[in-house]
Amino acid sequence: NIYNLPIHVHSTILATMKSISTRFLINAFAALSILPHSLAVVIDLTDVTFEHQTQASTGQTTGKWFVKFYAPWCGHCKTLAPIWEELDQLLQEDNAQDGIIIAKVDATKETQVAKRFKVQSYPTLKYFADRKLYNYKGARTIDALYDFATGGYKSAVTDDIPPPPSMFDAKMKEFRQGFESATEDSPQLKYLLEDFDHIIGFRKNAAVVLVVIGALIGFFFGVIVSLLMGIGGSKPKSQKKKKKE
Repeated sequence: NIYNLPIHVHSTILATMKSISTRFLINAFAALSILPHSLAVVIDLTDVTFEHQTQASTGQTTGKWFVKFYAPWCGHCKTLAPIWEELDQLLQEDNAQDGIIIAKVDATKETQVAKRFKVQSYPTLKYFADRKLYNYKGARTIDALYDFATGGYKSAVTDDIPPPPSMFDAKMKEFRQGFESATEDSPQLKYLLEDFDHIIGFRKNAAVVLVVIGALIGFFFGVIVSLLMGIGGSKPKSQKKKKKE
């Protein structure tokens, strides 16, 4: 028992425990102070989350967004990847009050967003700030990117922010994804999927007409079937009445 030890030994043990506790608290606070920096991550945006998170066309109240559109196979994109992460960490460390968010979009998967912003080469860098869109054309170095994000963009040429995709576009994408998964093992149906992409991409009005016509045909077909079933179901009743007579 510690209380049965001599007083000088007791005092030494208490002093040691106090020192260890103090060092533990200091190390804990130090770890917490660097936690945001160590957890700095580049945000992945998708067709579904892009507009909701960036609010690119609806006020940009969630902050300033520096977005990289990339392709996984692109060599320049692979070179930029660690620099992009370093930029995110540097901005969180030195400019957290500015609300600058670093993000990326896999343009080979999130084709709707890539098409919306006319992404034709990789990597493409776009900066959303002050309710405007700026296309970055400078060097892909940490210093150049940092300077642009923290104020240099103000002297760059602005571009119009295209509107987000309509509800029709979103539903057509969901339909395409479901159809694509169902046609993985059928080359013939894949050709049909390509025709569907062509209609959606270049003949949206025709696509709307086809959907409406399909809905109308389905409706009338359902009405006809229900009527036929009603007529067929009424015959046995009349026959039963005759038998009773």
